[in-house]
Amino acid sequence: MSSWPADLIPAGASGWEQKACAWLLDRCPSEFRTYEIFRTHPAALGYVATFQLEHQVEAIRDAYRSARTNSQLAPEALNELLSTLEHEGARLALELSSALVVIEALNASKA
Repeated sequence: MSSWPADLIPAGASGWEQKACAWLLDRCPSEFRTYEIFRTHPAALGYVATFQLEHQVEAIRDAYRSARTNSQLAPEALNELLSTLEHEGARLALELSSALVVIEALNASKA
């Protein structure tokens, strides 16, 4: 289920678009803040942030799928790794879902 991020002011509130862009930038590599395009064109930021989050989710899923055969960890460490990857995968999937809602609101405000 997609939902508005709890740590972001609602769409339509004063200054929400700037805060939404900052929220999206927080989900991207820090270097993204140095590129003017991502500060001046929310649609460009949304486009790239979506890819960034999708690939993070997929990377966690790949790590989970291959951990038993490739990690060479002791059983107790492997169990802890798998639990951590499950948690992180769920967190990232929620971040992606929330980001899509934010991007949709940003695009609607520019229409």
